[in-house]
Amino acid sequence: MRRFSFLLVIILVTGLINIMVPDYSVQALAEQNIVTLPEITDFTVTPSNIDSGSAATLTWDIRNATSISIDHGIGNVSAKGQVQVNPLYSTTYKLSVSNGTGTRTRYITLNVEMPQPGTGDIVNVDPVTGRNSEVDLAWQDYCLSKEYQVQIARDPYFTLKVYDSGSMETADSLYPALLYNPGSLEAGHTYYWRVRVTQAATGQRILSQWSEPKSFKVGAGFATRADYASVHAFTPANGCTSCPVKPVSFSWSGYQDITKYRFLLAKDPQLQNIVVEAFTSTTSYSLLNALEYDTSYFWQVMAVEPIPSDSSAVFTFHTEPEMQTVVPQVSSSQSFPPLWAIIVMATGVLLIITAAIFIVRARPRI
Repeated sequence: MRRFSFLLVIILVTGLINIMVPDYSVQALAEQNIVTLPEITDFTVTPSNIDSGSAATLTWDIRNATSISIDHGIGNVSAKGQVQVNPLYSTTYKLSVSNGTGTRTRYITLNVEMPQPGTGDIVNVDPVTGRNSEVDLAWQDYCLSKEYQVQIARDPYFTLKVYDSGSMETADSLYPALLYNPGSLEAGHTYYWRVRVTQAATGQRILSQWSEPKSFKVGAGFATRADYASVHAFTPANGCTSCPVKPVSFSWSGYQDITKYRFLLAKDPQLQNIVVEAFTSTTSYSLLNALEYDTSYFWQVMAVEPIPSDSSAVFTFHTEPEMQTVVPQVSSSQSFPPLWAIIVMATGVLLIITAAIFIVRARPRI
């Protein structure tokens, strides 16, 4: 009876311990963490496909998070909200949410359809300057608007703009147009232009959507014996050999009124294996680190601001070979005499010492 009572007490105590002691197993802790992690209930973009220059809306709804952020310059946001975005290219947005337990992320992609401009018109070339003649840009009026903004660029995405009119008033609100002065565009190149309203007929300031980009091409120039205005290498000279590896300074001829240049240094003529890419406001650039010995390098310069230019020709130079220090080697046969010579010399020395001792002892005492 006592054994039965003792066993019953043990069973009851064990059950009570299992009830009171919480489960600290890995699975139980993981389940608790899953419950307390932030919850992303909504993260969408509307519409998911837009034309270049249009906008879309990002919408999100987050719960149980202490930190919420979206990349591509949006930054920290509240738990619930929306924001308009208008990227130039297809972009994937990353939503990151976290709290004391952990972090969760979600991605969403906004597809941007690039414009496909037509062939466009041909603008004549001035035979004297080798640049464009007068360019007449005209468009249909929009509700008799008073002011417009016109942009001209080298690419259909207007990342390399060469002209921006700002808000301007046209001479005739019924037939708005812009007369672009000659001499600023290069021959043989295609340019793109677009326009938007900045002031309505009522005088209200607005910014309408950009028009669809249109293109025109400046005709090819005439053959000439004079060198075309371009960047020329000063130092190191193009084709230089045995150039020092340090210090290395680059200099080139510049364009008038250019405030920023892009400098490229690479190990291949296609400028794919880039060593240095830098921007400078002067017509020179100095390297901080030494170059490799006995190596060919290639470099190029391009004007960036205020008007981008074509890239210069690719210049090249070759560095000096590494100097080898020659240490004279001493032959082992010259450093130490052979063994037999050492034995003979030792024997001779012993004979001399023995003879000297014998002579000293044989001398009569006085």
